[in-house]
Amino acid sequence: MGADTLLIDEDTCATNFMIRDDKMMQLVAPEKEPITPFVNVVRSLYDDQGTSSILVIGGVGDYFDVADNVIVLDCYSCVDMTEQAKQIVANSGSSRVPHKSFRQFKSIHSRTIVGKNFAANGKVKVLSREKISYGEMELDISCLEQLTAKSQTAAISNTLQRLPVVARANQTVLEVLLSLDKTMDEEGLDVLSPGQFHGGMSRPRLFEIGAAINRFRRSKSIVQMR
Repeated sequence: MGADTLLIDEDTCATNFMIRDDKMMQLVAPEKEPITPFVNVVRSLYDDQGTSSILVIGGVGDYFDVADNVIVLDCYSCVDMTEQAKQIVANSGSSRVPHKSFRQFKSIHSRTIVGKNFAANGKVKVLSREKISYGEMELDISCLEQLTAKSQTAAISNTLQRLPVVARANQTVLEVLLSLDKTMDEEGLDVLSPGQFHGGMSRPRLFEIGAAINRFRRSKSIVQMR
């Protein structure tokens, strides 16, 4: 999708995604743990891939070591506490994230949509704002919190059905979405259901359309570009 910033709330993240403390690393060696904590790759994600991270944190001070800026919300006012946070890190050497545990964020490969694999192969029905019955599968988009109406889901459903026609092998997922967005700007939502006057669609953002594509579970519907 080409995101250049990640917004992460500590409260909604698994602990072992965010950090692994010294005691746990002594008990379970890093090479035995399949999940690399985000604190170990967040610097590389910015330095090597150009993607920033904004984290809302209340209980994990390990990120002080890798943060460029530390902002504290004090009585509803934002206060720059970067210098104080770095001083805390300097005074607490034993609690710092070991630099040997830092990892390079792996290269991000562009992906392309295999349009023919989005053919419905059966009846398509929007069951609710959160679910689409799509041929032999049920597409769950319940975690897309920015969808507010079933009519947006109807637009997503029709977009998926248009992919066999509009997706090209040499286009990335983002390029396909931008092309669709431009077409909707020029021709309206009716372009998603040619020959029909649907009247029951409202426009979702590209992010939600892309997220629905990412949740499509049919084999080889999205592949890495060569």
